[in-house]
Amino acid sequence: MYKVQVASHLKFTDEQKEELEAVSDQLSFVYHKDTDADIILGNVRPESLKEYKNLKWIQTAAAGIDNLIRKGILPDGVILTNAADVHSREVAEHTFAMILSMAKKLYLYRDDQHKHLWADEGMVKQYDEMKVCIVGLGDIGNTLAKLCKALGMYVIGVKRRMIDKPDHVDELYTSEDLDKAISDVDVVVTVMPGNKENENLFTLETFRKMRKDTIMINVGRGNLYTEETLKEVLDNKIIAAVSSDVYLKEPLDPNNELWDKPNLVLTPHVAGGYHLYSAIEKFLDLCKENLRRYLNGEELINIVTIREE
Repeated sequence: MYKVQVASHLKFTDEQKEELEAVSDQLSFVYHKDTDADIILGNVRPESLKEYKNLKWIQTAAAGIDNLIRKGILPDGVILTNAADVHSREVAEHTFAMILSMAKKLYLYRDDQHKHLWADEGMVKQYDEMKVCIVGLGDIGNTLAKLCKALGMYVIGVKRRMIDKPDHVDELYTSEDLDKAISDVDVVVTVMPGNKENENLFTLETFRKMRKDTIMINVGRGNLYTEETLKEVLDNKIIAAVSSDVYLKEPLDPNNELWDKPNLVLTPHVAGGYHLYSAIEKFLDLCKENLRRYLNGEELINIVTIREE
């Protein structure tokens, strides 16, 4: 009998719990923290893993697992699988909505409303004449690219390694040509993982490679640039505006001056937080299939083998 801890942040309905429990009578489920668990479904604090003595497998509820692959965090022999592609539609739609609203300067008009200010904020962008560069063309990036292409946008993709160019991408570059890829676009979207390779990928000089009317949207990780760099970009209007869903330290301190930047749109890491029912269902299906595979000794879906030194 395997004891399975289902993390409390996964708000499965009673019907969904019944689906999960129907996978096998070899599984015993608990819906709270239980350090005797053999399997964890959902996200877990890395510092708490040392409390689990029987742990064999973690199925995270997120695609990003940067905090779990650091040296000394994951106990030897514990399998790690992530939720790659579960949040693709969710994050892509959030980002797409940001592209559409920021291109029309709706964030400025919202601020004007709060000030009771009747003002014309000037020229806006036409969607089917826009160029969008998506840095990180994985599951989320490809889903976003298809949405942008459907509206007539010109799509540029950036990947770490070159692949065959998908039909929904007009130009494809590797990370080595990042500066070129972002140099003449209306929107730069970053969907990069927060590994060491991507740390401070966007320096002040990188931002200066963009046009001054460029909008940047970050739904990847907060370590792609320093907070000091972001503040300088905003204060000096090096680009037009930034939308960020992720930060170096979360939650963002209430006294952080970023809150009051007029050319920054903040969201509190909610782009992929199971705000679509379809994402919850997709993760449930992943859990059920991986549980079945685990019991049958089959290879699991989304195994993460990378470990940082």
